[in-house]
Amino acid sequence: MMKFIFLILIIVTLYILWSRIAQHKINTSMQDKALAQQRQIESEGDELPEKSKAIKQILDAERVKPTELVEPVTAKVAVEEIPMTEQDQRLFDEVAQLFFDKAIQVKDINQAGQIQQAFLNKMPMNTQSQSGSFDFGEWSIFWSYHDQSLEYYVGRYGVFYAHVDRDGVEHKAEFKDRY
Repeated sequence: MMKFIFLILIIVTLYILWSRIAQHKINTSMQDKALAQQRQIESEGDELPEKSKAIKQILDAERVKPTELVEPVTAKVAVEEIPMTEQDQRLFDEVAQLFFDKAIQVKDINQAGQIQQAFLNKMPMNTQSQSGSFDFGEWSIFWSYHDQSLEYYVGRYGVFYAHVDRDGVEHKAEFKDRY
């Protein structure tokens, strides 16, 4: 009889130990799930758009990189390698004068490409050109040849020209809107 009671006591002790261990495992798994859900909720609030994520990755990569003293390569270096002639400088100034004489006042951005190409085709071969639009329907076209430039700017208050000639003198024209 003593053996039988001792056997029951061992079985009850093992059952209690097993239930305590199982209960502990259940509690820790529940806590892990709750913690994971809480982290997910917090991360959803910090969710960034794809562009912001890409910018953040670039900034993080730049912070990690050691800074190097490297001179940036620009398009201007490539332009300066091609010899600049006085004839090309005069040609750029003549095209700018023609632009001023025509007094173009086109405000439709859809015609910007036509204006840009019409005058770029008359300019020296190495002339750089760019166009861009801004807020409030403003836009511009910019031509440059070494130190010379010509800009056509359409703003809220009118059309503006600016030209820097081969001598570094700036010429301007304004066609303001009247209200």
